[in-house]
Amino acid sequence: MCGRYTLTRHEKIAEDMEAVVDDAATQSEWWKPRFNVAPTQPAPVVTLHHGERKIELMRWGLVPFWAGHDGKTAPLMINARVESLNAKQFFRDALERKRCLVPADGFFEWISHQAAAAGKKQPPRPFYFHPRSRELFAFAGLWARSRTDGGEELHSFTIITAKASDLVRPIHNRMPIVLDPAAYAAWLDPAVDAAQARALLGHPADGDWVRESVSTWVNKADHDDPTCITPETPAEPPAQRRLFD
Repeated sequence: MCGRYTLTRHEKIAEDMEAVVDDAATQSEWWKPRFNVAPTQPAPVVTLHHGERKIELMRWGLVPFWAGHDGKTAPLMINARVESLNAKQFFRDALERKRCLVPADGFFEWISHQAAAAGKKQPPRPFYFHPRSRELFAFAGLWARSRTDGGEELHSFTIITAKASDLVRPIHNRMPIVLDPAAYAAWLDPAVDAAQARALLGHPADGDWVRESVSTWVNKADHDDPTCITPETPAEPPAQRRLFD
C-alpha cells in the first residue's frame, strides 16, 4: 500500500509536471513543502482540462460521487490495487475517464517487529524510499468528483498500487506505481481508453532509488517537518538499486 508520501518542494512542480497551478491551490495553507502527506489531507494532483495540465489540491482518499457526503464516513480509498481495477465499476469508470498524476518525491512504508524483552510490541518502523537524485516524480492516480453535505464540489484521489519490487519487498508487499515520465501525456489523455491506460501501468518508472530507515516521528500524521525524512542510519552505498524489477 501507500499510506504516506512526501512532496518537499514546490518551486519546480509546475515546470516538472508541465502544468499550470490553480490559483486557489497557492492560497491554501496546504500549499507548502510536505514531509508527511497523510490520508484525508489535501495534496497537489495533476489533471487535464481542455488540453491543458492543471495542478489543484484534492483530498487524498477517493470519495465516490454516490457517497452523498463530505467523505468523513466514506470508505477510506487511499489506494486502488492495479490487479483489481477492472473488478469494481467505480474504478473501471475512473480508469476510463478520471486519471491523474500525483506529484511526489518519496514515499514511506512500515515494518512491524517485536521488542526483544517481554514480547512487547514496538511502534512500526518506518522506511523512506526516494530517488537518489531527489527528483520529482508522479504516482499513477485516479480522481473523483462528489458533493459535500453543503452542496460544495469535492475533488478526491487515490494512488494505484502494485506488488512490491525487490527494494521494497523486505518492508512491505505492496507499493505505489511510479509512472514513467514518458507515459504522463498518455495517462492523462482522455482519448486513451481504459485498456490502453491499464497497459501503461505495466511499464512503470525505473531508476536509482534508495531505502532509508527514518525516525518513528513520521508515524504521527500531524508531524510534517524535515525530521520525518532524516535517515537514522547512513544512506545505502552508491551501488544502483532499482525501484522496479
